[in-house]
Amino acid sequence: MDKIDKKILNELIENSRIPLSKLGKNVRLSRENVYYRIQNMIRRKIIKDFVTFIDYKKIGFNHFTIFIEFDKIDKEKESQIIDYLKKEYNVSWIGILSGSWSLTFDVYTKTNNELNVFINKFFNKFNKHFGNYIILNIQDSNYYFNKIINENVRPAIVEDSSIMRLDKIDLKILKELNEDSRISYVDIAEKLKLTPNAIKNRIKILEKKMIIQGYSISINHKEFGMEWNGLQIKIKKPSSEIEEKIKNYLKINPKVIFYYQYNKSGIYDFDIGIIAKDSSELREFINDLRTNFYDEITITNTFIVLEEVSSHNLPKVIFLS
Repeated sequence: MDKIDKKILNELIENSRIPLSKLGKNVRLSRENVYYRIQNMIRRKIIKDFVTFIDYKKIGFNHFTIFIEFDKIDKEKESQIIDYLKKEYNVSWIGILSGSWSLTFDVYTKTNNELNVFINKFFNKFNKHFGNYIILNIQDSNYYFNKIINENVRPAIVEDSSIMRLDKIDLKILKELNEDSRISYVDIAEKLKLTPNAIKNRIKILEKKMIIQGYSISINHKEFGMEWNGLQIKIKKPSSEIEEKIKNYLKINPKVIFYYQYNKSGIYDFDIGIIAKDSSELREFINDLRTNFYDEITITNTFIVLEEVSSHNLPKVIFLS
């Protein structure tokens, strides 16, 4: 990968819907050359997904993360569990871990009862292969994919998560953008039997209402010689002041590519995703975190993300009318 490829990646991270002609102008290449380079990075799996940031809370959903420790399991049964989760309409990102936890995945439901129904069904099918597990409700999250190739900080989005009523067409548009943020107005219009201008106007309204919060890409960190490590921390004496202090630190630290902040549970308060080339870099981050928050946090767990089984896209249940 050369400097021009990295410039293209930077542009796509900031706005993955940027027109090829404008992108070419920004990196001083022809439209055709830019298209070729993007396709080449897709083939090489440097670019994994074209992502649309959608405020699921405005559609009435809650976001949960589940961590599971495997027990008495072989490769075949692990594959069965993962295949089961990949087919579930309310399951999103799935990660295979090394450490205290063996598996993690995200679940989206509108009610706690829906979550309980999913959990009971899943555990009844596979519980003899599970040891310890936890279910955490996500209060806040942020992703910084750009830090994989640069240290610029993406501005935080001011949240207003009051629920909004969307019609079937809006949900179908969001579904298409969720699967591919670069899909054209024409392609969406053909699928929905509307005009491209009608699709464009609806997308602009969804952006104005902050239901669509931006467009980006997810990048294969391993192509840059990085490993993804997870850190789970607990605040000793929770307060909004300490929470904001931690989030500001995570936002500007070049090693942090995402965080989840959980609702108070007495287990973990934050999950932190860290990219590091080796254990030495990870240790440097941990030492710096401890130095900055020595009296305020406890690092309760660490793990390595061995494999991302599915994408960061929202699950299908979000877009069902």
